[in-house]
Amino acid sequence: MIKASGWPLAAEQLAPGADFNARLEGGLVPLHWACAAGKASLVKHMIEHGADVSDAAPDGQTPLTLALQAGNFQSVMLVIDRLKVLGAPPPDDTLRQRLTTTFRESHTDARNRLQQTLKDWDRIAKKARG
Repeated sequence: MIKASGWPLAAEQLAPGADFNARLEGGLVPLHWACAAGKASLVKHMIEHGADVSDAAPDGQTPLTLALQAGNFQSVMLVIDRLKVLGAPPPDDTLRQRLTTTFRESHTDARNRLQQTLKDWDRIAKKARG
């Protein structure tokens, strides 16, 4: 999986027990790279093994904005699903518009899934606020 993904770091970065939240050179964590490269299988693996989806890069970009910039729907949805579980606030209007615009031309199922996920996220946040 590591070689096929084009992972630029040592294989140990994905080994069992690896710390996906450890800062690397430049201040990034492995999840930032995986999201920016649109490597959904790596994003999934890292999230399943404790990667922090709310950890912003030094330039302020989050795993969600990095995955969105890569245009990888699967990575975006993996990050969103984890953020929802963690009770993170839904995206602001600007980010919501970027999400909608980026996947506007996607398959109908993908567009519908994104819209439903955003509605669910809003509902979860509203319920948490009480």
